[in-house]
Amino acid sequence: MIAALQWTALGTCLACTIWRVPSMVKGRNRGLFWVCLLASACVALSIPSLYLPFDALLGEANLANVILRFSSFAVFYLMAVKVAAAYKSPSSLRLIRGPIGLAVIAVCSLGILATYFFSDFHGSSPGLVGFGDQPMAIAYMWFGMCYPGYASACLVQPTAKAVFSNRPVIDRAAASSLCIGFFLIFLTIPLRLLPPHDGFIVKAVSFGSILFVATGFVIVWLSFIRRPMKGAASF
Repeated sequence: MIAALQWTALGTCLACTIWRVPSMVKGRNRGLFWVCLLASACVALSIPSLYLPFDALLGEANLANVILRFSSFAVFYLMAVKVAAAYKSPSSLRLIRGPIGLAVIAVCSLGILATYFFSDFHGSSPGLVGFGDQPMAIAYMWFGMCYPGYASACLVQPTAKAVFSNRPVIDRAAASSLCIGFFLIFLTIPLRLLPPHDGFIVKAVSFGSILFVATGFVIVWLSFIRRPMKGAASF
């Protein structure tokens, strides 16, 4: 079932990337295209059958995981800025683009680099599950989760507010899907504290969150092409 969720999430992200190509070519909202493309890369590198050959090209030192982590940071920063702006949430924008948000992403980025170079990550291991006995590897994992969790937490309130607004039903459906997705992303952090740390529930919640967020973006797009009116969330 996890494999099915992984490939479904990848297919959904790739479909969203293809959907954004015409707008990218026309120079409209190119940032969202890069969000979809980088999200596709992140999901692909979370699938063992894709991760292992890619990391082999890089020397089997799990550099592919470092690429995954920094790609996810870029995805969540760009996506969080766009969602906060679309749902008109100045407070969320400040938390993401302001000193606190920039400090969080800087600390997490430095933490990823430091813990990687002070760890022994030789031998490809998807999700670094083979290095769970190394304290530095555990710290690396937490630095990798903290920024996506932080950015997602910043977006739960504005999307939840939109769900209970007087917006059209399709707009509220989009906000509901996004809100659930962001909440599930944040939820993976406390779930990681419970054994098993990388079990079925954690994986299901993680890939399920991707499907909810991607579905939310698709619904927003459908709403926009059907009724491009002022006040509708636009990405």
